[in-house]
Amino acid sequence: MKRVSVKERVGEFLNRNAARIAICVFGTFMIAGQVFAADALWTTIAGLIQTWTTRLGGVVMFVGGIMFGLGWKNDDADGKSRGISTMIAGGIVIAVAALTSQFFA
Repeated sequence: MKRVSVKERVGEFLNRNAARIAICVFGTFMIAGQVFAADALWTTIAGLIQTWTTRLGGVVMFVGGIMFGLGWKNDDADGKSRGISTMIAGGIVIAVAALTSQFFA
């Protein structure tokens, strides 16, 4: 009785199942491609969120600056306080937008 080596057994297995193995490999590449495409989409969405949140924070800071200037012009302590608070709120929004990449990584 001839003893069959492990190498020959593996070779026979690969010869018998070559089509199945090829289908599994190509299927894996197709799934990986879809995952990378979804990752690219998620990166694009996260970039849009970061861009528009930064712009929104800039607008809030701008409005706060106008409120502060009008409060200073009218010598209104409450107007000055609201203006400074609004500017700080805009700065916080911009800071959160800068951390978007940390949230959506």
